[in-house]
Amino acid sequence: MQRAAMRDRLEEMLSFVAVARALSFADAARELGISSSTLSRRISRLEGALGTALLRRTTRTVSLTEAGTLYLERCLDVLARVEDAEALVSGLAGEPRGRLRVSVPNLFGQLQIAPVLPDFLRRHPRIALEVSFMDRYVDLIQERFDVAIRIGALEDSSLVVRRLASNRRILCASPRYLQGRRPLSRPEELTQHSCLHFSFLTEGPTWTLLRGEERVTVRVRPTLSADNAEALRLAAVEGSGITVLATFLAGEDLRAGRLVRVLEGWSIPDTGIFAVHPPGRLVPSKVQAFVSFLRERLEGTPPWEREVLSAPGIRLRK
Repeated sequence: MQRAAMRDRLEEMLSFVAVARALSFADAARELGISSSTLSRRISRLEGALGTALLRRTTRTVSLTEAGTLYLERCLDVLARVEDAEALVSGLAGEPRGRLRVSVPNLFGQLQIAPVLPDFLRRHPRIALEVSFMDRYVDLIQERFDVAIRIGALEDSSLVVRRLASNRRILCASPRYLQGRRPLSRPEELTQHSCLHFSFLTEGPTWTLLRGEERVTVRVRPTLSADNAEALRLAAVEGSGITVLATFLAGEDLRAGRLVRVLEGWSIPDTGIFAVHPPGRLVPSKVQAFVSFLRERLEGTPPWEREVLSAPGIRLRK
């Protein structure tokens, strides 16, 4: 298709989308700043080029045909890609702008990312954020995400990785569960306790603990396995057993005394919190702005660890 014809087709698609959204030629024409007759001619040319009717028109109503419904979905995708391309080019050298699609882990995103998003938007008012809270690893390129936040060991890939913070985890239980039980002194004693296990981990129900050069791996027998850390936190607070929780999730309960650390002299191997984005020689300024903002907020001792460190009797190894 020649350049002029392509320009005309994009104009017709924009016109069709306006009518499909408003379900009114008059309202769509006002939105586009053109006459109803000009709009009607554009739609007729488009339907003629496609060889099918996209709209059902009566004297009172406008509705989409089956073909129109399918074509609308494709038009919205094409126009979004055009918008993204313009934002990418204009944003490479100038003020960050355009739609920014971000994937974040569900709980971490709710607790630690969502509260700071308004500040990011105040700093970058020309960015429109679209954030998905989910625990699965998205395919950034296939699913058209600009950035993802990931926790834990990362598989080798072509993605660009930026470390944001450590993800420290601790062994903890409620005072109610520990009351009347002998304090644990060795990791092996965990096999004698009710354990609450995060089943999403690929290594299965095994917990590894460190003390200096000593490393002990214990295969626990969970009384509760769940793929949701919040469910394990709630069960631990209610006295159901011992669990491993990230400090970003356990902080408030530790400060309030609802949870306490067990095996205080032992630590869980740290994992990282990372921002990943597709490779490229020129990274869009909106992506750079978001990653830089998070690094600024999380560098050094992240806010949730400062809160945990303020809890009575808490010591976290550096």
